[in-house]
Amino acid sequence: MRLRHPRRASDRATEGAANGATNGATDADTFSDAESDRSAEESLLDFPEPAAVTGRRRRRRRILTALIALAVLLGVVATLYFSPLLVVRAIALQDNDLLTDQRAQELLAPLHGTPLAQISQRDVEGLLEEERAVDEVIVAARLPEGLDILVIEHPPVAEVHVEEEILFYSQEGELIRTFDEDQREDAQGYATPVISAEAALENESVFKTIVSVLGQLPEGARESLDSATAESRDSVQLELQDGRTVVWGNDERGDEKAAVLEAILGSPAEEFDGVEVLDISTPSAPVTR
Repeated sequence: MRLRHPRRASDRATEGAANGATNGATDADTFSDAESDRSAEESLLDFPEPAAVTGRRRRRRRILTALIALAVLLGVVATLYFSPLLVVRAIALQDNDLLTDQRAQELLAPLHGTPLAQISQRDVEGLLEEERAVDEVIVAARLPEGLDILVIEHPPVAEVHVEEEILFYSQEGELIRTFDEDQREDAQGYATPVISAEAALENESVFKTIVSVLGQLPEGARESLDSATAESRDSVQLELQDGRTVVWGNDERGDEKAAVLEAILGSPAEEFDGVEVLDISTPSAPVTR
């Protein structure tokens, strides 16, 4: 019979430690291999996205953003266009003189209650088109419920007295305002020389020549005039408030004649005082007599 010597505890501990170390090394190697396999697998799957795909994705994102912004804008526009909270309840006019506020408000009455966004420049022009004194208008909305209208009028350059009425004419010879007997005081204060009713009514071409001449004058010179007349298109004469007569001739070279007349009226030279006639029909050689 062979006897087996029992192992000492220290030997068993040493063997166990060795086995544990061996097993730990094996587990570590196994974990390392698994990690390597996972990394290799991820490396194979995580490839770069093609540039074309990236570009399409960006374009779709931009298009989507633009559509959202457009939808918001359309919503805002629709709100402004149809909202009952932004309708015209007050109309303010500026620089209207010949066109009275009362008359303007009567003509513009259809705009009340209309959404501000629905009112255009053409709408206002259409309502005021029968008023010949109006040359153009500039329209602006005043939120939340107001409309501002700047009126630009044709300046009156001449007036004609027919019975109890005073008729104002523009440089184009168009009648732009009539003042009746009760409105005669309202017609005061305009730089509008008087043209005789005969000259205005008997010969239209002569009358248009006269108002064309008056329209060429600076306002300061026109304020010095009392009346204007002509027997033909080549014989326009202007009567100054101080009694002197200005022989103008026809309506050609109007700018030169206007400059000469303005210079004469502003000159302190004695040669222009005490004369009865200032002939500037030839502006380069004015004559006094």
